[in-house]
Amino acid sequence: MPSGAARARKITNAGNRKVIGKFPSLKMNAVIWWESQLERDYIYLLEIDPEVLSYGEQPFTISYTDKGKPRRYTPDFVVTRPQKTQVVEVKPSNQAQTEKNLNLFRKIAPICTANNQEFVVVTELRIRVQPRLNNIKLLYRYARVPLSLSNYLDCLQYFHSTEPICLLNAERDLKERGINRSLMLRLLWCGFLVTDLMQPINAESLIRLSKEAPSWERLKIQ
Repeated sequence: MPSGAARARKITNAGNRKVIGKFPSLKMNAVIWWESQLERDYIYLLEIDPEVLSYGEQPFTISYTDKGKPRRYTPDFVVTRPQKTQVVEVKPSNQAQTEKNLNLFRKIAPICTANNQEFVVVTELRIRVQPRLNNIKLLYRYARVPLSLSNYLDCLQYFHSTEPICLLNAERDLKERGINRSLMLRLLWCGFLVTDLMQPINAESLIRLSKEAPSWERLKIQ
């Protein structure tokens, strides 16, 4: 779904108590609407995942038949990856297992397959893995920290010749070059640096240069 494309269904909480909101996507350079806090948390995963090329909410409507009656279904997201397009439904695990939804998923999955798409149901069991999710939310807060070419080259040189080092020590070594913790957290967000997201990010976190560190041109776009 291209950035700015129209949604297949209007997102609203009129007449119910559903929590909705907007996410300022860096990856898509657009505002992405969400209809539940679980969807919002899923968006964080899409934003940081380097294999996600693009994504969009409420992308299209699928027509199908159930017990002889015409039905319509609008997925929560469509996600484009290098080798596949995913049609994604985000549901709490207890709702995903109801007979009504299982029947819906059985109807939708083969339609997606026929269109060379993969139908995926994503629950909190995959989304709200901690401390990974909280780490991603932390890094997102630093995703817009300004990065100069000089910063980039200094970090490339330093981390290329350094074994995994704790954040505090890297901050100490790079202070004279004008590189602080905020900038290194930005570099963690964009995948230039990596750390173990299954451990809380703090001053003692070990960081290193990614084997697939983005080029300067890609970082400028991000």
